[in-house]
This record gives sequence, C-alpha cells and structure tokens, in this order.
Amino acid sequence: MNSPRPQMRVLLGNEPRVYREALAVAFRASRPEADVIAVDPGELDAAVAVVRPALVVCSALTELVQSHASAWALLYPDGARLAVSSVGGEQETAGDLDLDGLLSLADRGIARIPA
Repeated sequence: MNSPRPQMRVLLGNEPRVYREALAVAFRASRPEADVIAVDPGELDAAVAVVRPALVVCSALTELVQSHASAWALLYPDGARLAVSSVGGEQETAGDLDLDGLLSLADRGIARIPA
C-alpha cells in the first residue's frame, strides 16, 4: 500500500516583494494543489521552522534554510545575475532559473519529504 504523498509547500521569501508575489501567483496557477506561502525575508527562518517546505526561494541563504528545506533556490546572490539551487545538498549554479526550473525543484524537493 502506498503512503499518501505529503502536501507540496513552497515558501517564498525573496526580494523584491513584487517578484515574490509574481512567483506566488505563478506557482498557484501551475500547482493548484500546492500550499504557496509568501513571507517577508525577515520572517523566512521562522516560517521554515514551522513548515516542511518542498522548496524555499530566497534572496539570502541561512543555515536554517539549508538544513530544513528539501530544496532551495537562492536568486541573485549579492546582486549577481545567477541562481544557486540545491536538492538534497547537491548544489547547482545557473545563469538563470525560470518558472519551469523552480517547479522542477519543488517536484524534486517533495519527493525527498517522507510521507
């Protein structure tokens, strides 16, 4: 018998706010079953501690995000035009990370969360 798959939770704590809100709308449209939570970057660690996110999208990477998120995406670190992502501790750097790439990270992250 298969265990039920955990609910996909995507936690958005990136800057600027308008980009965070646009990503929330795009995630909700693409993954209506997902619980998409947008928070101010200052509230990100507190949210990560409560939510079992399949994916965290942020502008500043913290130890809590690294240790508690199944997958994360750091957008434009230090203003650089690139993205760093990780699933299960395996990091990748890309010149750009579009919505399809973020959705893929979320899918790979949810697969790592025990039911």
